[in-house]
Amino acid sequence: MKKKVVSMLLTGVMVCGLVTGCGGSSSNSSGGASEDTITVMCVGTEADEYVAGYEKIAEDFSADNEYGVTVKIDFYENEQYKTKLTTLMASNAVPDIFFTWELSYLEPFVAGGKTADLTPYLDEDAEWKNSFADGTLDLVSYDDKTYAIPTQKSLCVMFYNKTIFEDNNLEIPTTYDEFLAACDTLKSNGITPMALCGSDAWIPAQFVQQIAAGMAGDDLFQSICDGSEKWNNETNVKAAEEVKKMADKEYFNNGYIGTSPEEAREIFTSGKAAMWFMGAWEVGNLMVSDIGDSIGVFSMPAFDPQYNNVSVGSIDTSFAVSENCKNKDAAVAFLKYWTQAENEGALLYNYGRIPANNFEIDDSQLSELQAAVIEASNAQVGLQPWWDRQFGAGEGVEYNNTCVAVLGGEDAQDAFDELQQFADDNANR
Repeated sequence: MKKKVVSMLLTGVMVCGLVTGCGGSSSNSSGGASEDTITVMCVGTEADEYVAGYEKIAEDFSADNEYGVTVKIDFYENEQYKTKLTTLMASNAVPDIFFTWELSYLEPFVAGGKTADLTPYLDEDAEWKNSFADGTLDLVSYDDKTYAIPTQKSLCVMFYNKTIFEDNNLEIPTTYDEFLAACDTLKSNGITPMALCGSDAWIPAQFVQQIAAGMAGDDLFQSICDGSEKWNNETNVKAAEEVKKMADKEYFNNGYIGTSPEEAREIFTSGKAAMWFMGAWEVGNLMVSDIGDSIGVFSMPAFDPQYNNVSVGSIDTSFAVSENCKNKDAAVAFLKYWTQAENEGALLYNYGRIPANNFEIDDSQLSELQAAVIEASNAQVGLQPWWDRQFGAGEGVEYNNTCVAVLGGEDAQDAFDELQQFADDNANR
């Protein structure tokens, strides 16, 4: 199977704007329990606001569809989901439809024959196929066949508390030095500059990746992907050292290494931190928080200004159909229903979930925060998928662990040397 290298440049994939969650109780799932029930497995926690939107789509489809099926969605926390899905794959008990990330995360399931080829369904409905923004289907396609349907997209942004900024006479930083100066001001005034979760390694890693993108732009990403650049390159090491410097200056919350994603969000939404670097998928949760009206957004200024607006981001919330699904037609019909303009619009306007298809946005229905995210999205000149999506459970996950190791005190050069050694040792796997 061909290794796909994707960095979205200027992007039809961004359209009008751009992992992670649903919520609710979890229960065991098995592949295609019956032909009149479509089982869906989704990632997230019950704290996510857009769960209600997901469930409404399932309920509305279940109430009236030509197949007479009922859609049942089970929800899992992010890391729990990954473990659960791997277990179900191994036991050949995958639900009819399952949430997936793109690129190398989905690839082994495709290679193992666990996922249905959705290409015929897309080819027979040109209107549906052409509704997706340019490049989005490429991220879930292998050997020219499509194996998942993207429903949303996202990018990493810096959320900030407008009130705290105003109280401290701070403007949105437009350069990296201005960002550091703002952090210094906040820290000197007794305010934690940034909330950070370290318990899920991909979260600090996405910040390191963003800093690296601001040092070398898209060339670094492409060079690592095609093998012409090593993981232990000067830029990766320097980016990790930059974030470690921030940690040493106490820009992050106390005990951030052990802080969970939910705790980090609470630190920000309770006004205990001025900023939070996270995926735009959090907009729905932030809008209903206690400081929802005071939250703004900006793109992290690049270390080198020529690389401004090259951000970490990609499609988000894709769904694949199990090869064992007993009613693939009904499963695909549900995904087609999900991606209708009416449903995508509801998810956007009510929960900030930016659609992956070509979508005419009604600005009058956007909140101020949603509009700010879309503005930041439109300004992007490039997007780099998270490394653990591009390289999967191998180098991608090891990159995440490497970044946490540096924050934990390991020498950055040594840590990335170990990552490169891991890549070399597994080059032929």
